[in-house]
Amino acid sequence: MQKKNLFLLFLLLITSIVINGQTNKIPISGTVTDEQGEPLIGVTVTATGQNIGTITDINGKYTLEIPASSSISFSYLGFVPQTIVVGTNRVINIVLKEDSKVLDEVVVVGYGVQKRRDVTGSVMSVKPADLANMPNANIVQSLQGKMPGLNITNTGTSAEGSTKIRVRSQNSINADSGPLIVLDGIQYEGFLSEISPNDIESIEVLKDASSAAIYGARAAGGVLLITTKRGAAGKTDISFNSTFGITNIIDRPDMMNATQFYNFKKSRTGVSSFETEQFEKGIDTDWLDHTMQTGFSQEYNLAISGGSEKMRYYVSGNVSQIKGVAKNDEFNRYTLRLNLDTQINSWLKYGTNTILGYHDRPGEKANISNAMKMNPLTTPYDADGNISLQPNTDDMSVTNPLEGLNIQKEDVARSVNTINYLQVDFPFLKGLSFKTIAGYNFRSRLIESYKSSTATLEGQSKKGVAAVNNQYKQDWSIENILNYNHQFGAHGVDLTGVYTAREYVTKYHDNTGVGFIGDYMTYYQFKLATTLNPSDTYNKESALSQLFRVNYNYDSKYLFTFSLRRDGFSSFGANNKYGTFPSVALGWNMERESFMKSLEWLDRSKLRLSYGENGNQAISPYETMPTMSNEYYLDNDGNPLVGFYPNKLSDPTLSWETTRQFNIGWDYSFLKGRISGSFDAFFANTFDLLLYKKIPQINGVNSIRQNIGKTKSKGLELSISALNVKTKDFTWRTDFNISHSKNEIVNVGLFDEHGKAIDNVASRWFIGQPINIIYSYEFDGIWQETDDILNSHMPEARPGDVKIKDYNGDGKITADDMHIIGRKDPDYRIGLMNTLIYKDFSFSFFFNAAHGVTRYTEYMNTYFDGKSNIRQREWWTPENKINTYPANRDDSNPYGLNYFGKTNDASYIRLSDISLGYSLPKSVTTKLGISKLELFGNVKNVFTLTDYIGLDPEFDSDYGVPQTRTYTFGFRLGL
Repeated sequence: MQKKNLFLLFLLLITSIVINGQTNKIPISGTVTDEQGEPLIGVTVTATGQNIGTITDINGKYTLEIPASSSISFSYLGFVPQTIVVGTNRVINIVLKEDSKVLDEVVVVGYGVQKRRDVTGSVMSVKPADLANMPNANIVQSLQGKMPGLNITNTGTSAEGSTKIRVRSQNSINADSGPLIVLDGIQYEGFLSEISPNDIESIEVLKDASSAAIYGARAAGGVLLITTKRGAAGKTDISFNSTFGITNIIDRPDMMNATQFYNFKKSRTGVSSFETEQFEKGIDTDWLDHTMQTGFSQEYNLAISGGSEKMRYYVSGNVSQIKGVAKNDEFNRYTLRLNLDTQINSWLKYGTNTILGYHDRPGEKANISNAMKMNPLTTPYDADGNISLQPNTDDMSVTNPLEGLNIQKEDVARSVNTINYLQVDFPFLKGLSFKTIAGYNFRSRLIESYKSSTATLEGQSKKGVAAVNNQYKQDWSIENILNYNHQFGAHGVDLTGVYTAREYVTKYHDNTGVGFIGDYMTYYQFKLATTLNPSDTYNKESALSQLFRVNYNYDSKYLFTFSLRRDGFSSFGANNKYGTFPSVALGWNMERESFMKSLEWLDRSKLRLSYGENGNQAISPYETMPTMSNEYYLDNDGNPLVGFYPNKLSDPTLSWETTRQFNIGWDYSFLKGRISGSFDAFFANTFDLLLYKKIPQINGVNSIRQNIGKTKSKGLELSISALNVKTKDFTWRTDFNISHSKNEIVNVGLFDEHGKAIDNVASRWFIGQPINIIYSYEFDGIWQETDDILNSHMPEARPGDVKIKDYNGDGKITADDMHIIGRKDPDYRIGLMNTLIYKDFSFSFFFNAAHGVTRYTEYMNTYFDGKSNIRQREWWTPENKINTYPANRDDSNPYGLNYFGKTNDASYIRLSDISLGYSLPKSVTTKLGISKLELFGNVKNVFTLTDYIGLDPEFDSDYGVPQTRTYTFGFRLGL
């Protein structure tokens, strides 16, 4: 009885506390306006730290009941949040100030930073933190489709990632068109997959010639500026992130099984006794099953940052281990980073960004290309369960796709990348500073492999094969930057002078040995080899540059930028080692004009106009020098001798490709930041292309590289960010971008007797057409039994043959009927991201698309070599009179057509990412003694819509690892 009374007393006490907590609330009301006194609609008003809130109505008014002694928080997009202690007040009116941090956001522009409102060039930014729920091992993959004009193609599937980067349109025909990569202010020559995405603070893309011209001879393909994280003064922050992923192949190619292959080959070329025997045994090998696996990835990242006003630090360690879907495909990344900034005294500052890397690519992966082609009537293993070295007795040269698993291989790269600076802020003249940046990058890579005499086919025939590839790369650069920045009333001036020097050295020492007495010493027995075949490579290039830039603004309203860069490069001819690259840009922040103040819906409207010149120096270090090739021979006495003959002539006039680009742009923001974005149009002309010119063979060679030819390009780029819905608990944001670009060949150095530019048909370069085109006969269906074939333009055809379109209408098929049927680069690209946040949950999905691209696919090739497996397909037969693919005969495609209409249309729409995240509420993390805990999951490559029948519309080849889908789970913990 006593226990019962105590229990009732306890319930009464709890009830009274709860009732008191519920009733001890006070009503608060008020109005929220902007600085002009205009009411703000939809302002979020919450009791700090509690699940109580509301939003303002159409008149900016709100009413809220909150516990006594609470604080109220007011937040609204585009305005500075405020928190007010209630106290005895019952009516609280708030004036929210416009948040200028978006306009005043610092943007890295090369050799310095600028406020975004003062930027005159076409510069796009992305912060990897915004993409944290869509993790990739390679940061480049995360950027695909996120910015207009940054064109990223996933060219294949591997543990490390395989991508191609282009900024805007391709302007060069033969030279490299990729962008310059700048890491923390210094040019970066390494693999982007070796940089941990967790260490990156922001990425800026310099797209137009004006913004990129400060990098002169390297900037014709655009510039990617990567800035890593730094510490901030205050509390030490500790973060630990981890992800785990599972990867499986999708859209697996439908290769022929044993029955299909046997019947197909029997009707086409006939089958061998071995194949008949295997077929009767019921052998049916799915080689892709044997060479592929479920991929797995795991990543751990620990970062510690903080500091004081005198010293700030950021230290991180990253471990990333990725196993691809091909057996033995593995990439391991281990990095350690230290970013340090020290204020030695009031005018002297020192800092370092140093990263140590260890990158392991162990083993030789299974050959997926060969696995697709393998005869399904063969078997991967022998009777003892070992990998069969010669699975096809009909062709003893065929290598087992699994043989790589028997190769002993180590592939380890070690790198040191350190960037150190010393900055002097001269005390005698405010705004004047001098900064010296010294960068040094060292990278070694040692690849060792051994093919044993018992477990590999080549090793068996050569009594063991050992190979070693020793790569050594280093580059250093020194950049001296003198800067003066000062505000004279409404006039802002920023002057920058730069003097830089750089050297890049590459060495390769390779050796291959064959014929060993045993396999035990693997690649540690070169001295015992019967035959050695060494080779060595040495490359050195150096550059020297000077730059002057002036930025001027009047009241942040009228903007002007001018830069002039002079570059010298060792690889060019003696007569043309230096080039000069100017640029000029204008900007107008229209919203700051008095006549625009009446447009209350307009937050920002900036017009940009720019012109600049950039160079492309993408040639090998000794391209302008004459070189010789060696040839071994025997003299009359049988003694071995070596001779030399010319294989390349010199051209002392060889110099940069130069691109002149004009850009007009508009940056906008409406409705208090609810809609924002940019629009750009560009026009570029590239001249002095680095092309090979045919010369008479009497010179010892038949071609010489010269600056000849011209191209031009143009394009449009649009980005829109919209805050569709914003309430107390729910936010929906959409980010959309679309870009269109087209290049065109003006001339390739060939002219007729009247001086008119003419085509180079052999190289598929056509005047007035894009650089990368498909030049072919045009597919016009399949000849049917009811067609009047004898009186047609192909009178020798048979029913079931490929019908070629008589393009010129002359009644016959000749080479003149070949024409351009498509382009290899998309007409336009689209990216669409939607992010929805409900309380502590977030959900996002991302589409990317490309349209107007034609791609070859091996799966539509009608040729059959009599031994390789091919994709299962539907053939024309008298009973199956299709109009899409010919009959199963060697002669049904007499002109070797490889393009069959829409099956070669590589346009696509892809749902690339779906992500779901959850953040523990602040009230919970505070009790746990942590700053944050976020959980998330992500799915990549959810689905793809395309007519393309090949492996993937983005891939370079149909023979390789198919497209994959990855499921990733992770968490982020902050202390």
